Amino acid sequence: MEELQGNRSTLLARARAIARTLTTSTETAMERAGVCLDLLSPVSLDKQLHAFRRSLYSLPVEERHYWIGTLYTLLLSAKVRRSQATYFTPPVLADAVVNLAIEAGFDLVRDDVLDPAAGGAAFLSTLAGRMIAEGLQPEQVAYRLNGIEIDEGLTILSRRLIEERLGATLPRDVIVAGDALKTPILGSYGLVIANPPYGRVSLDDVHGTEWKKISHRGHINKYALFSELSFRAAKPGGLVVLVIPSSFRAGPLYDRMRAFIRSQGQVIAVGSILERDGVFLDVAQDINVLVARKGRPHPTSVLVRFPVVGSSLTATPAVEQKLPADPGEAWPLPTTDPGSVGGATLADYGVVARAGYFVWNREQARLLTTPGAHRAYPLIWAKNVRVGKLCIPAGKNGAAVDFVSFSSDSTAIITGPAAVMQRTTNDKQPRRMIAAMVDPAVVERWDGFVTENHTIVLTCDDPDRLALAVALINTNQVDVRYRRVSGTASISVKLLRQIDLPHPDAFAAALTSANGDAEIAATAAYRRSNALVDG
Repeated sequence: MEELQGNRSTLLARARAIARTLTTSTETAMERAGVCLDLLSPVSLDKQLHAFRRSLYSLPVEERHYWIGTLYTLLLSAKVRRSQATYFTPPVLADAVVNLAIEAGFDLVRDDVLDPAAGGAAFLSTLAGRMIAEGLQPEQVAYRLNGIEIDEGLTILSRRLIEERLGATLPRDVIVAGDALKTPILGSYGLVIANPPYGRVSLDDVHGTEWKKISHRGHINKYALFSELSFRAAKPGGLVVLVIPSSFRAGPLYDRMRAFIRSQGQVIAVGSILERDGVFLDVAQDINVLVARKGRPHPTSVLVRFPVVGSSLTATPAVEQKLPADPGEAWPLPTTDPGSVGGATLADYGVVARAGYFVWNREQARLLTTPGAHRAYPLIWAKNVRVGKLCIPAGKNGAAVDFVSFSSDSTAIITGPAAVMQRTTNDKQPRRMIAAMVDPAVVERWDGFVTENHTIVLTCDDPDRLALAVALINTNQVDVRYRRVSGTASISVKLLRQIDLPHPDAFAAALTSANGDAEIAATAAYRRSNALVDG
């Protein structure tokens, strides 16, 4: 694995260097395609490209194609790359996703396929190779593969990549240039497979009214629109296989999407991808693989598989669970490792979680720099929360304390043992879960405190149990579990209450054995809790 990562790093560095030197000469889609097609020719006139080409031709064909496509994306400006969400599926992931489709019943010999976000043809090229291996002729394969790609240059390049995979000239345009969301598509495909673009879009940019089936106004994501399109394009009994952010599984704003998917057919599997970093170029994204069969609504009695995709744990038997009775409810949050199940939640620690109270920019008149004669309590901001340090109130500039005035008693005033979490984190932060105990001196001095709306307050009658929960929340074990089911920068109170945790006694015992090292203790406690559950 380390050797593979080293090769990837070297090739990426070379691709970036080439892209920097060619930026001014590759401003059009045709110019970008020309550079990449040059890498497929026997000899390159450009010395820098020739050296890169020699490195690529020592790789398997799927890896070579991935890096040629990656160079194309690097020739795009960062703004265009983000707007088009031009991030290619790595070969290992493409292969694993195709395996899931075949396991679910896709027939390589008889069924046809559509990729509405074809990109660098990762899925179509992989399927082409599989079809050839099954004995189909290149012309037969060419008439089973179909793709749509919004970038004209990438469309041309991807067709050529498929030709190289087949070892033959395509008799038709397997991939056409266009916006799939605006293209009429017949529901006739045995498999619709895609790694669709991600990112929120405005209502002005949306075509038609299909978004209402799957999204809330003001929270329309491209991948949700492509999900709706994919089910529409699949024939009855056909498969829909999508690589999409994990946020759809439990995010509060994706209830319509969950309900829509279940209304369209049976959910067969939801695969988790463990290697979060480096899955897509310049993107740190938590993703899942959805596998569904179009038809009657998903029966609540049917078990859904939750496998691990593209890792050494793939051989481990997949967890199987039912989806909740309410179609819009959050889907199960099983661990990706069946041997590491906690079986507890925050409630087992006696901890209550609730969102922060004060929205300062809506009630600025209540925000004071000194309490004066008012009935006021100190305000804890999200930036006051630091892992490993007691949380104390400090103003937005980190200096003087801010206060919030009250005219009467309020449950928003915290008067007992408490901890505070950051509710919104930056994508560049290594952790989503950031919590700290509130210094008891805060309540002793001011008889209570309040927090702003970008925080979550954790309360518990037992301060030791609360401190135990905070230590656990701040571990990578818990953070990874949360990321896999959230996929957003905000912490959902509802998801926080549901996240799988080891039993309190198991974590406390493990913490003692690990001499206070919470990371080591969390790993051991999940294993210990699983043994207790099995026993």
